[in-house]
Amino acid sequence: MGFVSLVGYAFDAYRRNVKLISFFSIPFLIVFPLVLAMPNFTALGGIFLRFASIQRDLSLFDGLVILAALAISLILFSLAIVAVNLLIKSQRTLLRLTTHDIETIESGTFKLFWVYAIVFAFVFAVNYALYDYGLHTTLGALISFIAAAAVFFVPQAIVVENVELRHAVGRSISVALRRLPYFLGLLVVAGVLLLVNAWIFLEIGNGLGEAALYARYAAIVVNALFILPFIECLKTQVYLSKYTILD
Repeated sequence: MGFVSLVGYAFDAYRRNVKLISFFSIPFLIVFPLVLAMPNFTALGGIFLRFASIQRDLSLFDGLVILAALAISLILFSLAIVAVNLLIKSQRTLLRLTTHDIETIESGTFKLFWVYAIVFAFVFAVNYALYDYGLHTTLGALISFIAAAAVFFVPQAIVVENVELRHAVGRSISVALRRLPYFLGLLVVAGVLLLVNAWIFLEIGNGLGEAALYARYAAIVVNALFILPFIECLKTQVYLSKYTILD
């Protein structure tokens, strides 16, 4: 099955389940005000940490607030990712969601939370260490990309195959390497969607004057409710494509 066909499957799955997917994506929006508690800047419809502010402007209390906001954000983010993947798995395999499936959302959420928390801590530590040397935008960005790529299919490994936490990253890397053209296609699709979304709201913001910041926030909302869930749909389709019986 070609990548274009998988994009079609993903779009069809998203269209058929748009109401449920939007409902399950609500945690993404709850995450939004939480991450505003952190020193950040917005770009490409996303929110990013300011390392300079972390180094110089944070008190112990500020640090604890950020850690609490980060933990809650990661849990809610993981919950949304697991729920969307479970829904797409059910639609693609033509199986109804069972009570057991719903119960696995909790365990899957915490599995994914620990993966994301460990990766975030690693990426943060590396970039924090490289900041003083001015390497966070080059070497730090490369290491961050490699770490993100390693866990790219972890949600699918956990939800689709119920892989144990200790094997989830290995399974994710295996699928990414075996489906390398599809993995690269996913990156291209995601990049195009994010850039187009950012460009649209940048143009809108240019006409709003001092209220341009609200256009950036609107771009983040669109990412949370529409783009990210669709990308998860496509990731699940790519992951399931290794089962030829579903082709």
